[in-house]
Amino acid sequence: MFKFRKQAAQAKRKIPAAQASSFQWRKSYNWIFLLVPIAFAGYYLSRMDEILPIRSIQLAGTFEYLDQGEIEQALQPFIGQGFFSLDIYQMQRVLHEKSWTDSVSVRRVWPDRLRVTIIEKKPVARWDDRHLLSDRARVYEADSGAFGHLPIVYSASHRPDWALRQYHALTARFASVEERVVALRIDSRGALDVELINGLNIKLGRQDVERRIDRLVSIYEQQILPRREQIQRLDLRYSNGFAVAWKQEALQGSDKASLWSNSNV
Repeated sequence: MFKFRKQAAQAKRKIPAAQASSFQWRKSYNWIFLLVPIAFAGYYLSRMDEILPIRSIQLAGTFEYLDQGEIEQALQPFIGQGFFSLDIYQMQRVLHEKSWTDSVSVRRVWPDRLRVTIIEKKPVARWDDRHLLSDRARVYEADSGAFGHLPIVYSASHRPDWALRQYHALTARFASVEERVVALRIDSRGALDVELINGLNIKLGRQDVERRIDRLVSIYEQQILPRREQIQRLDLRYSNGFAVAWKQEALQGSDKASLWSNSNV
């Protein structure tokens, strides 16, 4: 009786063993089905450049200063690269090397085309003899001699965005007395030097600039405007007044009593 039960138990133990063997075989067989499409996909991706090459690039944008022919030449090496494998960031870097490029966007158009949109920088001022300043406060290399109609905004030590903000603030203040700022120069110490369209130079210094402008604006129409053609420079770097430098022709043949002295006024 005991022997019979032992044999039955052994028979029961053999059944799971057979099932386990069958399961392992099926498991290995399933892995084969998984590996085949993965291998096929890898082969397909390795030949993607040949299967889906870029055949055309559509260039968009209004170019006033950028040379379109130069841009097309820069994009030529990207023709024939894979639709998916193309390095868009590399293309953007190449186009950003052009001094007039402000922003670049690249979009893939299925199945074999790219759309490249370029926005040019908008110059608002001359920085120096070889650089311009854009409306986004970016200094870039350009022939500034061809932009003589733009004002000069230059800072020897401050950031361009700070200098541009100062220019806009001064432009608004002098517009209240119907004058236009044509140059703002900021030296290494941060002192502001302003030139108006009539050639009048105004030294504002680097401290209490707003208060000094308020003082000038308050007397400009009554005391400065009637004599502005005779004044060469105003120096506002005084606590209780300002100094006047007269043009040489204004001093010759004039009654000195009718002119302010070059001391504090």
